[in-house]
Formats: sequence, C-alpha cells, structure tokens
Amino acid sequence: MTSGQKGKRARTRPMRELRVSGPADRDIVSIAEYTTREFGERQARKCRDDFQACFRSLLDNPHLGRSAEELAPGLRRIRQQAHVVFYLPSDDAVLIVRVLHASMDFERRF
Repeated sequence: MTSGQKGKRARTRPMRELRVSGPADRDIVSIAEYTTREFGERQARKCRDDFQACFRSLLDNPHLGRSAEELAPGLRRIRQQAHVVFYLPSDDAVLIVRVLHASMDFERRF
C-alpha cells in the first residue's frame, strides 16, 4: 500500500461464476464448427474471443442485456454479432442458457 492509500479498501465486484448449460455448450460448438468450415480458423477464433468478451461483460454487469421473460422466467438476452446469448443472472453466477443465431425462431428452442 502506498502512503496515500493507507486505510482505503479496494472496491471489488462480487465474484460471479460463469456457468454454461449443456444446450448452450452444444450451440457454441456448433457455431465454432460452422464458422471454421465456412470462414476459416481465424474467423472462428475471433468469434470465440468475442463470445468470451461478451460472457466477461455479463459477469461484470449481469443486467446488461434486456429481458426475455416471454421465453422463460428471469431470462435475459444480449446480441453478440449475428447471435443472441440467452442467460439467467443470479447473485453468484451467470448461466448461459442458449446461444442462437439471430434469425432462429427462439420460441421453438425454449
């Protein structure tokens, strides 16, 4: 601690855990396979990195997205490029429920 900071406590965000449901994990794998096949490994890595950045943002600010209560109680959604990340925030975790292409019929998948 430097002399000017004596007695001050650093503010920390509540530690939330990122959880990924089985269906969301399969969605992400499918997106990665499709992106690699259609656009190459470099684009697939970028897509993966973008999803990871989105998930980190949700850990810091779990109410960043908008409500998707019409699909399930407590469900929220956030757009990530051509995809929509559906998630359930809680005090100690963010559960990624699904990651779907924006053109999909969401109601059929919940």
